[in-house]
Amino acid sequence: MKRALQKIKTQNRPRVRLRYGTILVLCFMVAVAGSSAWQIFKLHSQVEGKLAHLNLEKITLLQQEKLLNDEIAQLNTPSYIERLAREQLGLVKRGEILISPKK
Repeated sequence: MKRALQKIKTQNRPRVRLRYGTILVLCFMVAVAGSSAWQIFKLHSQVEGKLAHLNLEKITLLQQEKLLNDEIAQLNTPSYIERLAREQLGLVKRGEILISPKK
């Protein structure tokens, strides 16, 4: 009867035998997975940093574009063109007399 109980006890417990090679392979796989995860994390943080920098540069360039478009709109107004013609070219309207200072 004792033998039967011992046989039943050993049959109910699954026997797990890990060999040193299996443990070594599992440790190697964990090390490779951890290293790969670290590399991916570093690349992700670099990409995030570059993306933030490029977004700031984009905002700056959009502001510069707005300023230049405003300047273009101002330069194309008739009053500005007239002022340039008077100052730089010395042009006058009909009936006006140009008086220039002595040099």
